[in-house]
Amino acid sequence: MRRCAAATDARALRLSVLDELRRAIGFDAYAWLLTDPETTVGCAPVPAGAYNVAAQLVAVEAGVDQHPPVARVHLSDGLWVTLRTARLGTDIAVTIEETSPAARVSLFTRAFGLSARETELLGHLVRGSDTRAVAARMFLSEHTVQDHLKSIFAKTSARSRRTLLARVLGV
Repeated sequence: MRRCAAATDARALRLSVLDELRRAIGFDAYAWLLTDPETTVGCAPVPAGAYNVAAQLVAVEAGVDQHPPVARVHLSDGLWVTLRTARLGTDIAVTIEETSPAARVSLFTRAFGLSARETELLGHLVRGSDTRAVAARMFLSEHTVQDHLKSIFAKTSARSRRTLLARVLGV
């Protein structure tokens, strides 16, 4: 975002996005996440994530950056939402959807630097497999599965599978 703003007139970009967002966002949907500060007294303003994805769409259209205009936002109650933007005529539409479990697992594994085998093991755990089933699917001994699990616990500061899965899935 900073690189894109530096390559364009940041003030014009901000004002343009602000105007387009105010027209495009339906403030009645997900009012707990997106509110118009001028018409709703005492509520939070439009979050930075919505502005960021809209600005990224403008940057893509201007040829400044080619990263997709998508962001994941963690809400205070443990829910993860995915924000996406698209052009609707002259307006920008920001869509909000709950982040899928697969996307949360992917984000979690990258954030904690899990290896490919640890990521694969975590995927099996998310699907409800026990140690014996994971060992059979990954062609490992149960002891090796436990070693990988200990490594995951160390990297994520989780002390149990239950805690680990709660963090991964945002429950």
